Amino acid sequence: MLVIHPSDADYDRSFQEFGIPFETVSFDNFNTDRSPLQFESGSFDIVAAPLGFGGDNRAGRQSQLGKNLLAVRSLIRAGGMFLLGFSNRWDIRRKGREFPNSSTTWRISRSLEKAGFDGMRFYGTFPEPLTPEYIFPLNSQSLAFVLNYRYQHKLPGYFLKLTRTPAVNMLLGFVPFYYAVASVEA
Repeated sequence: MLVIHPSDADYDRSFQEFGIPFETVSFDNFNTDRSPLQFESGSFDIVAAPLGFGGDNRAGRQSQLGKNLLAVRSLIRAGGMFLLGFSNRWDIRRKGREFPNSSTTWRISRSLEKAGFDGMRFYGTFPEPLTPEYIFPLNSQSLAFVLNYRYQHKLPGYFLKLTRTPAVNMLLGFVPFYYAVASVEA
């Protein structure tokens, strides 16, 4: 397993305690423009970038995202998986806060397809990606459950009633953070 993380992450201790063999690389060392990766092609069954690659995925940075995804794709064995975390570009709670890898599920899906990934699935996460309370499949039933149990005391009653209607599908585009899980076929 390879974990791509910010320089201050503490993944090492967790994986060591579980006995999971892993390698880590920080955002700064992963930038494929500055230095080539020190791993052989097809070295990993799983590559995880739970906070993305440390940059914003708006149109001006799509080429860097594409390069990073191609680099990750080359590191994964056939049948392997890739986990990519990113914040919602349309998150209404941001209020000036910038999170790494701000994008949309549509844009990430296209970028993953272009890089050669298959079988993409998206998951929402509340309230934030470092210590999420909920990670759920991106569908209306799961979102309704999360909103009703996590925010039942914070949201107006009429809003919670909307979660029991087809209108909840519109809210899927406003989840604050997502994880994309993609596979590498043989």
